[in-house]
Amino acid sequence: MLKGTWKLWISASIFLIVINFKVTAQTHQDSVMARQVALTADFVNKIKAAGLTPSLSVPKIILDNPRSFGNYDDSLNVLHTCDWATLPPSGRAVFEGFAAHMGNGMTAEKFFNVAVYQWIFIHELGHWWRACQHVIAEPYENEKAANRIASSYWNDKDPAFYKFMLSVFQGVVDHSPSPVPAGQEKAKYLDDNYQKLPGGSAYTWYQAIMIVEVGKEKPFETFKQAVVLAGKPLK
Repeated sequence: MLKGTWKLWISASIFLIVINFKVTAQTHQDSVMARQVALTADFVNKIKAAGLTPSLSVPKIILDNPRSFGNYDDSLNVLHTCDWATLPPSGRAVFEGFAAHMGNGMTAEKFFNVAVYQWIFIHELGHWWRACQHVIAEPYENEKAANRIASSYWNDKDPAFYKFMLSVFQGVVDHSPSPVPAGQEKAKYLDDNYQKLPGGSAYTWYQAIMIVEVGKEKPFETFKQAVVLAGKPLK
């Protein structure tokens, strides 16, 4: 009888542990989703304040860890983003590397939160807005336009955060070799190899150099100007 009671207690304990894990994971995902929905709403409201009306509904958000840490699928109007709790070790290693170089108490998860849930997420909403505007372009132009939208959004909303991310991307450019083969033009190389690059160091370099170049554009676009032009440069 005692042995049966012990087995029952163990079974009940395991059941409660599993249930608690599932509840904790769901609560975490709900918190992430609420934050991203709020950021999406702010982005859309700023577009509407500029006198523009999106032609698409706000994208559905899915936490499924795309290899580029963010991806807007215009065929389904879905924005794919990440979840630190389920991010594969190879993905975590990227943010661990950044955190180790930054120091000053930066952790991999903390940098993941600002890089993925703030910068990359808004970058992908930039792609959504271009889809609303029915803009079609080659990958290099398309990515740079989304970076222009993201840069203007954060410079308007939180200049200190924008400058922090700009310094991160400048660091990538300063300390990473160009993946572009000698004699080739960087825009064409990305256009020709776009599907192979997301998630790797070459793709990070490309995003970084685009953002640094956008930061040097004169005049620097406001968010209103960026969305009116769908991410195209003022000049």
